[in-house]
Order: sequence, then structure tokens, then C-alpha cells
Amino acid sequence: MTIIVSPQGDILGLDDHLDRLKRLVADLEALKLGRHPDPASIEGSAGIRGWVLDTRPAPCLRGHIVGHPDIRDGRMGVTSDLWVWAPDHGYARTLSRWYALGPRDADADRRGRQ
Repeated sequence: MTIIVSPQGDILGLDDHLDRLKRLVADLEALKLGRHPDPASIEGSAGIRGWVLDTRPAPCLRGHIVGHPDIRDGRMGVTSDLWVWAPDHGYARTLSRWYALGPRDADADRRGRQ
């Protein structure tokens, strides 16, 4: 899930994203307290059969990192999943932190990257 901020500053669907995240946080806090979902609520949930654990790509940023607490300045790095994408406003937000967006990779379009 990436929340995109338009050049005009519009953030479409933000209330839906916030509601979904609040429900997730409430469920995680309950698990932290040892409260697992009761069988009746799980029984009424959507199901999945023949499942396997898998992964899928998620939007992120790749570039030279500056000012990160754990990565040496200037090193090439890849961020965690991108949550907020506002290039026209000069920022992005991953799960763990805000990033100030500097100049874009001028050759990215030629290589087929956005």
C-alpha cells in the first residue's frame, strides 16, 4: 500500500487507509497482550485453502542514502516498503522513517525505471 500525494497536495483514499491501519494496530496490540482472536471471529472470516507462504514485490526507493542512523552517508541502499509517495512535495515515508527526496536519478527513465 502506497499513499500517493498528487502535485496539488490531494491525498485520495487516506481515510480508508487510516481505518485499515487502525484496525491492524488494535489487533496487534491485542496480540501483544496475549489476546488471540476468538474462534467465532476467525470462523466468520474469509478463508484460504491450499495456501503457501509467499512474497511479492512492494514499492520502495533505491538511491544514495544520507543522514540515516544505520547507513553510512552516500551508500547505495534500498528502503523498506514505501507508504507515502510525494515527489512533487519533496518527501516520501517508509514504515520506519521520512525521507527528504533529493535529485532524481536522471538516467532512470532510460533504464526503464520510474
